Amino acid sequence: MTLTAGLEVHQQLDCGKLFCSCPAGTGSPDPGFSRRLHATASEMGQVDAAAAAESVRDFGYHQGDGNCLVEADEEPPRGPNPEAVDIALQVARLLGAQPLEEVHFMRKVVVDGSNTTGFQRTALVATGGRLEYDGGSVDIEQLCLEEDSCRRGDGNDEFLLDRLGVPLLEISTAPQLHTPKAVQAAARALGRLLRACRVRRGLGTIRQDLNVSIPQGVRVELKGFQDLGTMPQVVEREMERQATLAAVEACEPGPATEITMLLKKQREAWGCRLPGWAGLLGSPEFPAGHPRLGRELADHARRAGVAGLLHSDEIPAQGVSVDEARAIAVKLGCDALDAFILVFEKKEVAMAALERACDRARQAGVPHEVRRVLAEGSSRYLRPMPGAARMYPETDIPPLKLAGREVDLPPTLDERSAALPLGAQQAEQLVRASLDGRFHTLVAAGGSPKLAARLLLHHLPELRKAGLPAPGKAALGELLEAVASGKLAKEGVDDALVTLVRGEALQLESGSEAELDTFIDGLLTERKDFVQQHGMQAVGPLMGTVMSEFRGRIDGALVSERLRAKLEKFLG
Repeated sequence: MTLTAGLEVHQQLDCGKLFCSCPAGTGSPDPGFSRRLHATASEMGQVDAAAAAESVRDFGYHQGDGNCLVEADEEPPRGPNPEAVDIALQVARLLGAQPLEEVHFMRKVVVDGSNTTGFQRTALVATGGRLEYDGGSVDIEQLCLEEDSCRRGDGNDEFLLDRLGVPLLEISTAPQLHTPKAVQAAARALGRLLRACRVRRGLGTIRQDLNVSIPQGVRVELKGFQDLGTMPQVVEREMERQATLAAVEACEPGPATEITMLLKKQREAWGCRLPGWAGLLGSPEFPAGHPRLGRELADHARRAGVAGLLHSDEIPAQGVSVDEARAIAVKLGCDALDAFILVFEKKEVAMAALERACDRARQAGVPHEVRRVLAEGSSRYLRPMPGAARMYPETDIPPLKLAGREVDLPPTLDERSAALPLGAQQAEQLVRASLDGRFHTLVAAGGSPKLAARLLLHHLPELRKAGLPAPGKAALGELLEAVASGKLAKEGVDDALVTLVRGEALQLESGSEAELDTFIDGLLTERKDFVQQHGMQAVGPLMGTVMSEFRGRIDGALVSERLRAKLEKFLG
């Protein structure tokens, strides 16, 4: 099966917000304000399909500790943030993309509640370029700078404003990825390239979307990858889903009909006939690979505010018996090849939900849509595919000239790793965790490269696991000096760190080689029978005893060397 895919990566930048001076703090459900957002026509005179699919409802917004008027859409935006523009230009240079001479911000209609304004500001910054990845390369189509959206609160229509306005880079590749593994490799390579610049790290700071199609299907956007490990699996499932749906024919649903009187459990209910769709709606008991169109119709119906719908393939369920299903089928005019769907709601809501579900049933094959990626590797319908009708010019932000604007090119992660006097694995770990800057500081303060790496990768993380704070700069300097002077062995670093965190002075009592030799001689005499029985295999048990006496006072390598030499001589 042939795959055609293009990648979209959205990366938050590590600087202030794009159109105000607020930091990205932590939102809290304080008393906020509400907005009602409407889908409106763009300058083309058309209402975008994705905007039209949203219901008009009240959204609640919470600002936490802030009171920013830009976030609340009570004053015009400022900016854009010059730091964010420079980072965008750095990424463009790393990709070999060509920046535009002048940038014009646009408004992208978004009325799902994730923006207080009802639109997202975005600007095309650069085009062209190429990304090299393990196994191939892919062209870069465009690089945009935009504001991030709100994140959801506890309620269905509640949003927190802490993330709103955080600068976001959107990088789109050409549809030149033809295997699930290539998609994953390209996403990894782009994420690694972005970390050479000032970008945010952590869950939710980078989001990958994917446009996927097969010859018998259409372009579908898979939105919200978080785990690159599952990306090939999600792509394979989407290819299989499109291949299955390609054989499905559209149907013209029957009229919405009230069937309340046919149910023993009295509740208002409405239904529609789906000609020729018997067996296509499915249920969780159906085998893997079934189109499960009932779930797809339910996802569309939910956009009207219902909890879901019931269909003929899953009855008996939700209090509807087999006998009642037969009566409903007769009422709706169904024959053996037909299916039906039911909604249990008041007439106005039920009619809106059924109409959305029926619109989906009228689509043959693979719908042109945006789907949300789920943690288990599948996807669900999110909204129709947006188009050009959602864009119109931003009038509050003047054009930004980029011609002649120069930025310093940051070193890549590979270049930063190569600059560390360590093995490849340790260097990679430090750079991946953005600890190479601290590493250079520790080495400059007198620490050996190996000790500095162990401190950052092992000793300090162990302190955090134990719930202890990291020691300050002066305390770390004292520790490095003690190790460098031989007053503290590397085996004693953990205990020394705990001592420093508690504010106590280091007890530096280094042991002499003479003292070590005397202790080993006495130990061999004391355990003569054990040594003669096990020979050189006795080194391990004896080493533990010697280290318990000299840990932190004499280097473990020297202890091992002296113990082996003494043992060989003792055995004769």
